[in-house]
Amino acid sequence: MPVAKLIAPTTKQEIPKLRVAAYCRVSSNSADQRNSFATQERVYTKYIAEKQEWELVDIFADEGLSGMKADNRPEFQRMIRMCELHQIDLILTKSVSRFARNVKEALNYTRKLKLLGIGVQFEEDGINTLAMADEMLLNTFAAIAQEESKSISQNQRLSIVKRMELGEYVDSNAPYGYRLINKTLSVYEPEAIIVRWIYQTYLNGWSTNEIAKDLSVRNIPTKCGKSTWTSTRVSYILSNERYIGDCKYQKTCREAIVPFRQSKNRGQEDMFYAKETHTPLLDKHLFYQVQDLLEKRKKQHCTEIVPKQYPFTSRIRCSECGAFYHRKVRNGTVKWVCSRHAADTTACDSHYYSEARIYDGIITMINKLRFCEEDILGQTIQKLEFAAAAYKRNNRAASQLSQSIAELNAKLLALERLRTKGYLAADIYHTQAREIRQQLDKLKTERYSSFESKILTMLEDVRKLKSLIDELEQPLEVFDEKLFHEIVTDICINHHDEMTVTLLGGLRFTEQI
Repeated sequence: MPVAKLIAPTTKQEIPKLRVAAYCRVSSNSADQRNSFATQERVYTKYIAEKQEWELVDIFADEGLSGMKADNRPEFQRMIRMCELHQIDLILTKSVSRFARNVKEALNYTRKLKLLGIGVQFEEDGINTLAMADEMLLNTFAAIAQEESKSISQNQRLSIVKRMELGEYVDSNAPYGYRLINKTLSVYEPEAIIVRWIYQTYLNGWSTNEIAKDLSVRNIPTKCGKSTWTSTRVSYILSNERYIGDCKYQKTCREAIVPFRQSKNRGQEDMFYAKETHTPLLDKHLFYQVQDLLEKRKKQHCTEIVPKQYPFTSRIRCSECGAFYHRKVRNGTVKWVCSRHAADTTACDSHYYSEARIYDGIITMINKLRFCEEDILGQTIQKLEFAAAAYKRNNRAASQLSQSIAELNAKLLALERLRTKGYLAADIYHTQAREIRQQLDKLKTERYSSFESKILTMLEDVRKLKSLIDELEQPLEVFDEKLFHEIVTDICINHHDEMTVTLLGGLRFTEQI
């Protein structure tokens, strides 16, 4: 029988170390935040150094910069470029809110890094993006971080709104016919003459189209210096109250979700009207004559159309421009298209999608979810339960709240025992018990408004989703509109023919259509 001889390696094979980087960000330039910034650097440097299988690449840090858009963070972008060059294997960061405060960007970057084989480890949230179920959690945590960022922006707007209420707010954008001088609107006569001519000519019977054509033919420059006028531009001038020295604030408002599209304020937010804020350009009598004529002509041309509601109405968004998809019938086939693209093909590079293809994508997604229900929804529920428990353990404020609630419940129980045994008079018991219950209600309200409650809300939604999927005895063969409305909250379609469906609990799934 042959005997094998062991040949020992001449050199010991070393396992390559994991190249690890850390990303830090603080929200302001205050002294406390700068200290926090330095602390994060020290902690990560020490933490990575203690791991024998890790090698420190760099500590990337953006200080005093907004997390809403990654483009505004140069160190973040430098880190991503190094990842693209395969110089980093793992990124450590404190939390999702430090990595990004924009859900779309958070998911885009983590998925991009995942394709490169690079994970992002969020210390406080207990998430590693290389795990499938963790990506679902990331979606939720990023959404919460985004809400925090929006809250900061809203707080910053409070002073602006207050100045609007007082009529003291000055818009940095001066209308045609004015110039902004020392934060005051001053009449610019070369343009003011044109404004007065527009008003008088419209009152004499000209249409906005005719006025726009005449101004264009005469090469009268617009506010932007162009020589081409439009009826929309003329209409805006004809309805602008600033020409009589008044200001109407918040005529437009910004969406509360990314990409924060600006739209006409149709009652979504309060508007404020301030009189005599600057020098008028027009006679008020002329201005109101024009407003009456505008309203009269509007009534002559407008007919009220009530759009029919379809399953996808106000449900599908264009992932690039944020506009809703609208239903169209082309050559007898029902299709859905980005409304901005439908109005102007150059405004958004989108496509038409048949309704049948979207139905098939939804059916496929639901059947996949049904087949992998325990692996996906079951794991997600476990992760959320763990996250809620971890938050309670690690968050001092949450722990204190829970402890205080527990102590008050113990006091209430003790009072009940004393009353039962006859050691405490009924009136004294009721008075003290009422005070304790009031304290309990206050603390419980505080707890449920916290981050923990958001996790619990998501947990409840995912459990509901799982229950609805459990009810499917057989795979779907046709589109179920009732189930669709129960489990789907949003749909985004990108230009690569990918449909991302957001379900209850914030879970997202992408299907090719």
